[in-house]
Amino acid sequence: MKKFLTVTAAIAILAFASCWLSLPRVTAQTTDSTQQDPTKRADVLKRSDQLLKDQTDRGNRAELLLKDQETRSKRVEDLLVREEQLEGRQEAMALRYQKILDTWEQQQKQYQQYLDSLKK
Repeated sequence: MKKFLTVTAAIAILAFASCWLSLPRVTAQTTDSTQQDPTKRADVLKRSDQLLKDQTDRGNRAELLLKDQETRSKRVEDLLVREEQLEGRQEAMALRYQKILDTWEQQQKQYQQYLDSLKK
């Protein structure tokens, strides 16, 4: 489970970093071609701001999802620990029950021997 979280976190970080690194190049290329027209430049800046905001939102959502996954994995680990404890208790109770049954069977045999000795 931890390996899955690590791989997922690494992929999310790589995706975020690649988008973050490519965004300045995109804006640099578009600003060079649109320096002549101020309205186009304003549109490009709006788009780049929107892309940056979208990317930031995606990054925030990814962080929330990772935190949620971490809390769920912690809950699963806690449940597994509880399950192991319950299995240990069940094994102890099964051993105790088997011991009680063995003792009862032994007492029954002794009682039967006693009854058999009375008939003679």
